[in-house]
Amino acid sequence: MIKICSYLGNISISKRYLVKLAASAAEGCFGIAGLHSVSVYQNADDSLDVKLTVTAADDVNIPAVADAVSHKVGYVLTKQAGVKVRSVEIFTQNIIS
Repeated sequence: MIKICSYLGNISISKRYLVKLAASAAEGCFGIAGLHSVSVYQNADDSLDVKLTVTAADDVNIPAVADAVSHKVGYVLTKQAGVKVRSVEIFTQNIIS
């Protein structure tokens, strides 16, 4: 469980929900052919660090895709779960054609 203190009080959000939300956001991005793993870590200031390991398509600009995925995952977690995202790291494990 991720526990967050906000003006609404103490809120608990399951890590499983945040992982699924991040995975769904990443899988919907252009250039992502597969998703291997998603990890979510809570920092002392209640912000989150997200790490994704992906397979990319071979005909895309990988740095541009990683940047787009990073922004989308951060945006979706902030808007839908109300959490503050400090970082999103993308690791490309494989490239397929």
